[in-house]
Amino acid sequence: MRTNRAFGVRRAVWRVRRSVPRVARPVSRVLPAFPPPERPILVIGCPRSGTTMLLQGLLRSGQLASVQSEGHILWDEFHDIRDRDWESDGLDAGDLTDRERAYVYCAIRLFVRGRRFVDKTPPNCLRIPYLDALFPDASYVFLRRRAADNVNSLIEAWRARPRFVKYRLPETLTGLEELSGDRWSLTLIPGWRDLRDASLEEICAHQYLACNEAVLDARDGIDPARWVDVAYEELVAEPGAELRRLYERLDLPFTGEAERYASGLAGNLARTTLTAPRPEKWREQNEAAIERILPLVAPTERRLGYA
Repeated sequence: MRTNRAFGVRRAVWRVRRSVPRVARPVSRVLPAFPPPERPILVIGCPRSGTTMLLQGLLRSGQLASVQSEGHILWDEFHDIRDRDWESDGLDAGDLTDRERAYVYCAIRLFVRGRRFVDKTPPNCLRIPYLDALFPDASYVFLRRRAADNVNSLIEAWRARPRFVKYRLPETLTGLEELSGDRWSLTLIPGWRDLRDASLEEICAHQYLACNEAVLDARDGIDPARWVDVAYEELVAEPGAELRRLYERLDLPFTGEAERYASGLAGNLARTTLTAPRPEKWREQNEAAIERILPLVAPTERRLGYA
């Protein structure tokens, strides 16, 4: 009985915390404007590149707080995809309004309560100019991953329906065999209508291209002091050294909890993980499909620094 009551209390607390951003919309109309959060940290990376794992490592500092596991409720509240003709998840600086700014600052202040704000929302790859207009002193942590592994993980996520489905499209995708229909998983990229007849591996390759190319293009306009690059392969090979380097760049104390997380990273599977990581898993799961799209993604891989 006591266990059930404790679970009920935790559940109630979770519901209250989850509703905070919603409460912020009417509250921000009547309260004095909040200042922007100081030195927020924005984790940027293609979906399925390991950003959840990286976020969990950062949260071990004890000085950071995020709004839910991903900040969709912040970024989507004023940007209904239907009002933008289903163009994409992308946003520019010109899409930011004063009313939205007041809401976002209020929601973050109510949620993080004095801690430093950190966010990991994969569609934000397409929103860096918008985010920089909103948070002019933000630090960006860009996680890159080799295309074969990243695209393979995207393919597996699409197949894991309904888990990663984000949209019911106004038009039909016809080239996905048993997955054909109006469901779209993960980030909605610019030009998705041109992929309505494409295969699953082509759509996933274009998600990889669109997300990474948008980040690389936007990076040129950001002060290098506010930008940190992280390679997924280096993070999993030397998690302690990479996480410590990241903490130093972000002016965070490298806590014992962070060190323990790094030392046990192989066993700390993120909640979004479908199967345990292993080298070149794509060769076991989708080798032929991945080999077909490797020429398409090769130029972007080179821009990312992979040979």
